[in-house]
Amino acid sequence: MGNVSIDPAPPSLPGLDWRPVNQNNLDAIVELAKSCYKVDGGLSFLFEPDLIKSRYFPDKPVTGMVAFMPDRRLAACTTVYRDGNPGEKRAKIIGQVHPEVRNKGIGTYLIRWSQVQAQKLLAGVVAEPGLMQVATESLNDPCVMQVATESLTEPAHHLYLAHGFQNVFDELVMERDLHLPLPDRPLPIDVTITHWQSGLADQFFQAYHAAFQERPGFPGYSADEWISRVIEDDQIPEWTLLARVDGVPVGFVLGNIILTSDPPGGYIAQIGVVPSQRRRGLASALLVETMRRMQVAGSVETLLTVHINNPGAILAYSQLGFSTIGRRARFERSLEQ
Repeated sequence: MGNVSIDPAPPSLPGLDWRPVNQNNLDAIVELAKSCYKVDGGLSFLFEPDLIKSRYFPDKPVTGMVAFMPDRRLAACTTVYRDGNPGEKRAKIIGQVHPEVRNKGIGTYLIRWSQVQAQKLLAGVVAEPGLMQVATESLNDPCVMQVATESLTEPAHHLYLAHGFQNVFDELVMERDLHLPLPDRPLPIDVTITHWQSGLADQFFQAYHAAFQERPGFPGYSADEWISRVIEDDQIPEWTLLARVDGVPVGFVLGNIILTSDPPGGYIAQIGVVPSQRRRGLASALLVETMRRMQVAGSVETLLTVHINNPGAILAYSQLGFSTIGRRARFERSLEQ
């Protein structure tokens, strides 16, 4: 299906072949994502083929399009699909533009096109013949469109804001070279640490809950839910530490392995300290101890993420040798149809 079937029509740029997306394009999308990652950064393991497939082709009806360059590499790709719980009118937009063809209006066109398809989808209208059909719903119900990006750039940030989207989630990706020596960050004298053991899982959860329960957007996981998520995330027990004072949990760090890098790298999935124990250097001490264990195991780098509105944590990580290598974000726009 050629350009004439795509509505609204794409920009007239020589050499680009615009087509509806399908799963046969997955290999080309993976290569596009890798090219963007090399320039824009992010969490390396989120750009592996299986995770790219889950983002662009989730187990639900999808509409989207791709633009091929003359050498058959992808210049751009976007997909739009219904998201959220049953009954919610939410759509997710995923897309990327190859670094070689940016600043030509392609990104602007993709966000315009994707919003049109999202509104059609949420109104129960078929967005592309043969790709998607959903039940018709009330046109008066509010809908939410979300743009999700794992490698946000400043131009893309401004583009989304210009189209009425608001930033609802924004975090930096930071990396630490474990070839370099680690700083000295001793534990407070009254603190003891132990690594993850099944019999201590509830105490890890207690530390997590006390550290984060007052934060906006706290998910409210039960102990079983949180523990299951920890275990399933390539967690390494020796890198996952619990801090206690007189046997009471006061802090924790979750250390995961990144199996897709060679040699495998480390990932600090989460770190938290209960309010009464903050400003004692406990978080830094836990983080340095986990990185020391990663070094011993042969990891040459470790990654973590930190919310952009947490300047204290960003400064602390910078002082421990971390540098920013990417940015992840979510943007949302609510509207009445």
